[in-house]
Amino acid sequence: MIHLNQILIIEDDAFHSRILSKMLSNLTTATIHHAGDGKEGLSLVELHKPDIIFCDLNMPNMDGVEFLNQLSLTRVQPMVVLTSSANEDVQNAVVSMSRAVGFEHVSALHKPMSVEALAMKLEEWQTRGLSKKVLSKPQSNTVLLSPQEVKLALANDHLQPHFQAHFDAKTGAIVGAEALVRWEHPIYGSLTPNHFLPLVIDQDLSAVLALNMIRSSVSHAANWHKNGFHITVSVNVLPSDIAQPKFADRVLAILDEANFSPNYLTLEITEEEITTDLTNTIANTARLRIRGVSISIDDFGTGHSSLSQLIHSPFNELKIDRSFVNKMSSSPKHLAVLKSIIDLSHSIGLNIVAEGVETQEEATFLSELGCQTLQGFYFNKPQAITEFNKLLDHSISNVS
Repeated sequence: MIHLNQILIIEDDAFHSRILSKMLSNLTTATIHHAGDGKEGLSLVELHKPDIIFCDLNMPNMDGVEFLNQLSLTRVQPMVVLTSSANEDVQNAVVSMSRAVGFEHVSALHKPMSVEALAMKLEEWQTRGLSKKVLSKPQSNTVLLSPQEVKLALANDHLQPHFQAHFDAKTGAIVGAEALVRWEHPIYGSLTPNHFLPLVIDQDLSAVLALNMIRSSVSHAANWHKNGFHITVSVNVLPSDIAQPKFADRVLAILDEANFSPNYLTLEITEEEITTDLTNTIANTARLRIRGVSISIDDFGTGHSSLSQLIHSPFNELKIDRSFVNKMSSSPKHLAVLKSIIDLSHSIGLNIVAEGVETQEEATFLSELGCQTLQGFYFNKPQAITEFNKLLDHSISNVS
C-alpha cells in the first residue's frame, strides 16, 4: 500500500467515480474525496489540500479545463492526473496548458483506466516526494537584481560564456560549442539568463551583451584552434541585435582582431522577440554569410519562426527545439513534426542541430532520422571555460 494523505476525484459520472475510488482504495491508505464538477472540486481542494487530484475534463457547471485555470490562482500545488475519454491530442493540449499556468506535475490517463496505470501514478507521487503543495520558494532562493547592478555587471565583463559541446551524430566527435551566458554573482552564485536578460533587454543593452559574448567566445575558440581543436563556436543573438545598422561591421571587426576564421563562427538568432526591421536584418545576415559566418535559426517551431523566413533569410543552419526532442517518443504529433522539419532542412540544404538530447536512445534515434549534430545534457552540461577545455583535452576525437 502506498501511503499518502488525501486524494480528490473530480468526476460527474457516479459510476466512473465509484470504480476509480475502489481501485485507488486497493492501492493506497489515503482518504478519498469526491466532487461532481470543478466548482465543487475547488471547495474540496481548499478544505482538504489533496496530494493527488484525478480530474475529468468534460463536466457540467465547471469543466476540467476551467477547474485547472482556477486552481492555478491558488497556492495549492498537487499532482494532477487528467482522466478523460477525450482524444489524446486534446488531453495533451490540456497537459501543456496546465504546465504553462504553473503545474509542475500533471499527466493524463485515458478512460478506462487500469489498476497498473493508477499504481504507476501513485508510485510517481511517492518517488518524486510530491508532498510539498505550496507554490512558494524559500526566501533565500529569491534572486533580486536591480537594473543598475545588471548594467555594471555587463560593463565589468562579469557576464561570461559557459560552453556546451556539439557532437557529430555519426562519430561522436566534438565539432563545436554553444556559448551560453552566465553570471557568477557574489551572493547568488551562478545565474542563468532568465534572471538578468529581461533587465538587459529593458535597458537596450542586448546588442552590447551579444557583442561581448561574441568577443569572449571567439577569443576562447581561437585558443582552441591554436591547441589543435578546430571546432566551431555558436553565440546567441536577438533579432533586434542583428538589426542594428553596424552589427555586421562590429562582428567582422572582432573576427579580424582575433585573426579568427569567420567559417568557424555561428550566430544563433533566438526568438524572444520579433523585429520589424527586416531590411537591416537581412542586410547584416547576408554580409556575414558572404564572409563565411553561419546563421542559425534557433528553437525552430516554437517562436516567431516561419517557413517564409527559411525562404527569404540567409540561414544555413536550423536548431530543433528541445520540446520536439523530449516528446518525440511519447507524442506522434511531435514525432511527425520533427521528421518534417528534418526532411525540409535536408531538402533546402540546412545543417540540423538537435538540442536537449538527454538519453542515448534519443541520440541514436535522432542520428537515424538524419540530424547531423547533437547537443544536450546526455553529453555535457554548460561548463566554464576551464572545465570545457578539460573536456576537449579528454575528447576521443580531435576534429581538424
